[in-house]
Amino acid sequence: MTLALATAESILLAACRKHPGTLYRFEPEPRAALSETGAAAPRYPALAADRVASGTVFVLAATGDETNPAISFFLSDDGGDSFGSPIRVSAPGSTAGAHGENAPRLLVIDDGPIYAAWNEAEDIRVARSDSFGANFEAPVRVSDRPDSAWSGYVSIGAAPNGDLYAVWLDTRDADNAAGTFSVYLARSTNQGRSFGSNVRVARDVCPCCRPALAFGSGGEVLVFWRKVYPGSVRDMTAAVTRDGGRTFAPSRRIAEDGWRIEGCPDSGPATATVGRRIYAAWLTEAAPDRNGVRLSYTDDGGSTWSPARTVSQKVLDANYPSLSAADDGRMVLAFQGRDPDRRGGWAPIGGYVVEIRPDGTFSAPEALPAPANHSSVNRPIVSAGPNGRVLVAWTGTEAGKQTIFLERGRRWGAR
Repeated sequence: MTLALATAESILLAACRKHPGTLYRFEPEPRAALSETGAAAPRYPALAADRVASGTVFVLAATGDETNPAISFFLSDDGGDSFGSPIRVSAPGSTAGAHGENAPRLLVIDDGPIYAAWNEAEDIRVARSDSFGANFEAPVRVSDRPDSAWSGYVSIGAAPNGDLYAVWLDTRDADNAAGTFSVYLARSTNQGRSFGSNVRVARDVCPCCRPALAFGSGGEVLVFWRKVYPGSVRDMTAAVTRDGGRTFAPSRRIAEDGWRIEGCPDSGPATATVGRRIYAAWLTEAAPDRNGVRLSYTDDGGSTWSPARTVSQKVLDANYPSLSAADDGRMVLAFQGRDPDRRGGWAPIGGYVVEIRPDGTFSAPEALPAPANHSSVNRPIVSAGPNGRVLVAWTGTEAGKQTIFLERGRRWGAR
């Protein structure tokens, strides 16, 4: 170990002794980050931090009233101290579908385009920006569904070769079991300017749990969803394609949680990749010994998965995981839940972060500071930035209206 590394390690250990159980220093309290931008009722954020320009923060959100929402983009060049005026991404006069799991999605490519995806007019739309978010090109339609069907709950991701993928839930198949949808995929080989034909990935899918994507180091594309197994068991499942989505290997259950529930839990998986390792996190409430946010990983492109573990630990009502990998190899997970030691376990829903170590172990959940108005946290989204930085955004309320809160932190010992 070098002297500089040993010194940094000693600083980190001393800080952790002074603040036991904490890995991150957070702002004293989160704030309504977009309140000064003029945006009406910003909600359901997607969040990213630029890995090169460390002061740059991107937010995509639904704005406007509930009956006529738009998709808007916000940029901060001072690390989240302030944000510029909203840039409209969805077409003028259009009405986006944006709520909960069906919220917009944001993808920022290092030294490349910025992508936004959302549900609109029962379809999937994707728009791209080559101007660092100063403006977005006209949205393109992704779904080739028939008029009688509906498409929504989209996720997007970019493969190492630059191909852009979208996955979503779709109602076009009449041969699904009652109360279930299908998962479909489409690929763009021209950086989101157009998409190819839709490919069905799976049938009998939980109808309100957003599917997710991940990419292996060997060219694998992994699609994740909550499958409805016989007896209304709803467990997390994945399938792998090695030919760009033309064919898929048989799907594999990530973990046999055995969650039997007569209805959709409205909570899909989160995924992220570090090196060859792909992580997946999800909610289950199958049994007391495994209730909460679960985590598993694969080191072989989805062929096998590690035993699932409950990373939310003793936090009550844990839900809505979000994963983000930093360029230094850190993996950070955020989720919402209730402190078991406050108000008999019925304190307002708060946000938590967990750091996942390279050996697959993880830290204790660390509670985020609560807003001054004690607004509950709704669907936190995490972005792990450079030099130990971490940002978490979520939907809360201020003065009786929905708004987006932002909380920033640094890892102890990071500069």
